[in-house]
Amino acid sequence: MSSGEIPGPRSRPSRPAGRYVPARGIYTESARLQRLDWLRSTTRLGLDSLQHTQLDACKLTGNIEGFVGAVEIPVGVAGPLLFRGKNVQGEIYAPMATTEGALVSSVTRGALAVTMGGGVSTHAVSQTMTRAPVFAFSRLAAAGRFASAIHQHLDDLRTAVRHVSRHAELRSAEPVVLGRTVHLGFKYTTGDAAGQNMTTACTWQACQWILQQPHLVGDGELESFIIEGNTSGDKKASSQAMGEGRGIRVSADCLLPGGIVERVLKTTPDELVRGYQHIAAGAVHSGVLGSNANTANIVAAVFTATGQDIACVHESSLAQFILERTPEGVYASITLPGLAVGTVGGGTHLPAQHELLGMMGCTGPGSAARLAEVIAGFALALDLSTVSAAVSGQFASAHERLGRNRPVRWFQLDELDARFFESALGHSALPGVEVRSVEPVDIPMGPSVLSELTSRTVKKTVGLFPMQLRIDHAGEEQKLDVMVKVKPTDREVIKMAGLAAALCGGPVAAEYRRFDRRLGFVGCDIRELALYEQTDPRFTSLVPKQYRTWRDDRREAYIVVMECLGDMELMDTSERARGWSRRHLGIAARDLGQLHSVWYGKEASLSRMPWIGHIPNAADMVEMKGLWQALADHSAQEFPELVDGSHHERLVSLIGTIDDWWPRIEAMPRTLVHNDFNPRNLAIRAEGRLCAYDWELATLHIPQHDLAELLCTALDPADINATVVAELSEIHRTSLETQARTTIDKEQWESGYRLALRDLAVNRFGLYFVAHTVRHYGFLEQWWRNLWALIDLAEGTGGKPSAFPCR
Repeated sequence: MSSGEIPGPRSRPSRPAGRYVPARGIYTESARLQRLDWLRSTTRLGLDSLQHTQLDACKLTGNIEGFVGAVEIPVGVAGPLLFRGKNVQGEIYAPMATTEGALVSSVTRGALAVTMGGGVSTHAVSQTMTRAPVFAFSRLAAAGRFASAIHQHLDDLRTAVRHVSRHAELRSAEPVVLGRTVHLGFKYTTGDAAGQNMTTACTWQACQWILQQPHLVGDGELESFIIEGNTSGDKKASSQAMGEGRGIRVSADCLLPGGIVERVLKTTPDELVRGYQHIAAGAVHSGVLGSNANTANIVAAVFTATGQDIACVHESSLAQFILERTPEGVYASITLPGLAVGTVGGGTHLPAQHELLGMMGCTGPGSAARLAEVIAGFALALDLSTVSAAVSGQFASAHERLGRNRPVRWFQLDELDARFFESALGHSALPGVEVRSVEPVDIPMGPSVLSELTSRTVKKTVGLFPMQLRIDHAGEEQKLDVMVKVKPTDREVIKMAGLAAALCGGPVAAEYRRFDRRLGFVGCDIRELALYEQTDPRFTSLVPKQYRTWRDDRREAYIVVMECLGDMELMDTSERARGWSRRHLGIAARDLGQLHSVWYGKEASLSRMPWIGHIPNAADMVEMKGLWQALADHSAQEFPELVDGSHHERLVSLIGTIDDWWPRIEAMPRTLVHNDFNPRNLAIRAEGRLCAYDWELATLHIPQHDLAELLCTALDPADINATVVAELSEIHRTSLETQARTTIDKEQWESGYRLALRDLAVNRFGLYFVAHTVRHYGFLEQWWRNLWALIDLAEGTGGKPSAFPCR
């Protein structure tokens, strides 16, 4: 600047338009929407999911900058877990924000075991939050003098800290000399706050006092100062964090009797402890800090749900998990040396996060220690469940993702284009059709149990896809609704069912692996395609109209294009089966006889069909007694409110005598049965005609099997009486007799119906309860109660008159 020049305001460099986020530092809803609109124009994306949020932009200062929206994370509830801790007692449910399937279920299983064993004892031992500024001096001597003198000024540093916070209490300030630098480790207690930001502000104030003391920093000897020299362990996993902790140090322990380990965790005390010892040894060998199975999952899930600093998961999930064999069972403990948690500050004030803290009683004075004990208790429960799953073989199965050793070009939804549908319709009654447009249609649907569960475990396109086509046929333009069903392979279905069995653990998992190819799943990918290619009008008139089936084994593509069912009197009524009137059931029983007539008495021909798959038989059913027993035990253990002691005792009796009554089934005339004949897969057309779909489980069995399943799943409980059941059974029998042009002995028919109910109880409903373990099915309770009411009626037990009195 030249002499005499008057300084003026410095001009700001101009910012290139469109490169900077607008409305910086403004916390209003209008500013949020302005930023969101700018982001849309910049990315050329709709970003519709960010348009609405329940968060108040005005209340987010200090939590986020450039606020444009919120990401929703599913929150599940695990528990209950019984606590007998220093700061928490009673049963607690914990919220867990996660997208990892099986986590909440696994935690809940561990919590059940711990609670049945008497609960978990917890103790928040201490709290420490650290910050470690670094002072760089010109020479080692100056650094040494500073380190020696700072101890004398702890009270002065505490006075400086109190100017910033009433909650933070400085406990110590320990210097570490590294050459000519001094890392000064400040240790605080921070009340109910996690304290990272609080201690930063406090340490900054204390350091400002230090910098003003010449006898400490010398005359020009201090070259620089940084508020954090990276020795506090902030947001990092370190041996220091494992040994000294940074946050709340908390421990939890419990005792598990051997019987609970076996019944709930599906392993034995010896296997559990032996497996833990191998896992702990592996952790030592690989240099893992601490030794635990899954602590990070609990810490991350609870941190996310309750507004903690998620970046602190690294240090907070360090833990030492210990298992010891005792005469009675297993002793388990876990210690987390540094949980960086708080119940005030950070994101804990946000509405959902604050409510979830309140759900655990973790608001108000002293609640941070309570939260730490809750996390430790659930971490112990999860590690017990995880190690049990690992040693019993459930863990690998539950995380299997159906990998392939060879690349497969799977069918993609974008292949459902005009050309595809022109080919599909050209195979049917519309040759020469031109498809002008293809649009997906949003129709609420209830897919089959198999398709629904399998779609969760495979990465390719699987399921039902309704489409509306605009077509030109013979010069006439019209709209046509079609349903595209893309099926999983039988191998994928078998593995999916294996995942569900593995989650049940113990005997169910082991027995399923022995017999997984004898449960009707083999060939389920091609069977339905083959059946829909049948031309017998007795069959085609009672299933959805077919446009095309497409099979490409190299691409694992098994596709059906059919009519999109509409204008039905009844459709997918599994959750509200009471909609099935006596008239509807009569229609279904009558038309079921027509379906069964196609293959009735043609067992030899049907068994030679390449698509039929494994056919159930007496020898197999007897050999599989172990599976049926495991299913019965699992159902009673997991769902005692449904499968009570009486039900379990009767199931055991049926299984024990299966070598007597199943050969009688095999000796009766059989046919192709739907084998999933329930309201999930049935509709009644407006003209009073049955429409049955989802034929992937069809097999060779007695026709009464479908009738029994229909009555279990669609009959109103008020109509379960001898008159109604006998009437519907007779409709089915006479229809089959007429359509098949044969004579069916009525007494033998009624005997077959009774045996079919037994078969459903032992086989089908046992598998239903396995699926129910993974995904709640609201219809199952009523179906189960109907089954036993029908068994009582058919066999004259339970004080009810028999529908078919024994002759």
